Amino acid sequence: MERNVYQEVLDMINREDIVGLPNTPSMLKVLSLQFTPEEAELALKIGLTGGTLDQLAAKIGMDKEVLKKKLWTMADKGTMWIDPRGDNPVYRVLGSAAPGLIETGMFGNIRFPYDVELGKALHQAVVEWSRDRLCKLGFPFAPIWAHPFVLPEDARPEENIAEFLRKQDYFSVSSCPCRLSHWLNDPGNHCHHMLETCLHSGEAARWFVQHGQGREITYEEAMELLKKANADGLVHSININGFICNCCTDCCPLFIGFYRFKTKTMIPSPFMPKVSEADCVACGDCADLCPVKAITVDRMAVIDPDTCIGCGVCVTHCPSEAMKLVRRPQPVAMPDDVAKHVG
Repeated sequence: MERNVYQEVLDMINREDIVGLPNTPSMLKVLSLQFTPEEAELALKIGLTGGTLDQLAAKIGMDKEVLKKKLWTMADKGTMWIDPRGDNPVYRVLGSAAPGLIETGMFGNIRFPYDVELGKALHQAVVEWSRDRLCKLGFPFAPIWAHPFVLPEDARPEENIAEFLRKQDYFSVSSCPCRLSHWLNDPGNHCHHMLETCLHSGEAARWFVQHGQGREITYEEAMELLKKANADGLVHSININGFICNCCTDCCPLFIGFYRFKTKTMIPSPFMPKVSEADCVACGDCADLCPVKAITVDRMAVIDPDTCIGCGVCVTHCPSEAMKLVRRPQPVAMPDDVAKHVG
């Protein structure tokens, strides 16, 4: 049987990455566009653990400067992570997500001749990734962060995404790859939410800017982005490895898993809305905007605590200001495999 180096790369990622990638024709198409055959061979030798340039040059048997140039080209294409810190960084192949190969091909918008074709393949692969990997993990993958500007007074710093960002020294923003791939796959019938919504901080942000996958912004601009995303009905999520998503229900694999495959893919924030019966006018705006349809309205809005993810979209959009976030009586514990990567 003829060897398929892209299948080997996919199999390697699925052995080494906790989430992995879907073993489907569309995902193999994504890999074949993002990696040349030579780059795929290098990926197999480097793996997701990787090593320093000295270590990899010795292992692969290649001149250091020649190898460095090849690895930087791969990083520009979104397939190789290079730790921006220090003079002797670690190089490693990117895994599935946050950030990973289910995303990186679209972060920098249209930069390479194959990007339109890549976006179309990625649109299908995102659905398959949600179905075959996220929904079969056995635990919810993505923490939800309540909108920081409506948090209750008893919110702790570690529960506030704005406080996390305040401690960082570098920020960048990119186009949402899920939304952009939807645009490319289905022009005219695409998602109409804002596009530039993926927020990165710290070393992740430096990698994005160094390799043409994002643009540098200030802390103040990051806060303004969170406000605009919330106003657009988007949900702050993830914050894994300094990588923050602002998700819509149209394109996000978390919501695809929730709606299409009936799986709890999200870890609710420690908060949920409380409705003032005296102030609620039963307009129904909150029910229309709730990303998980956790609100019903008769005489007043009623929240289903088992479904609510505590994002705060309903609170900021309530025209009568009848809602506020309060601490959830029984917070949902974050799985250890997720918690160790948060921040």
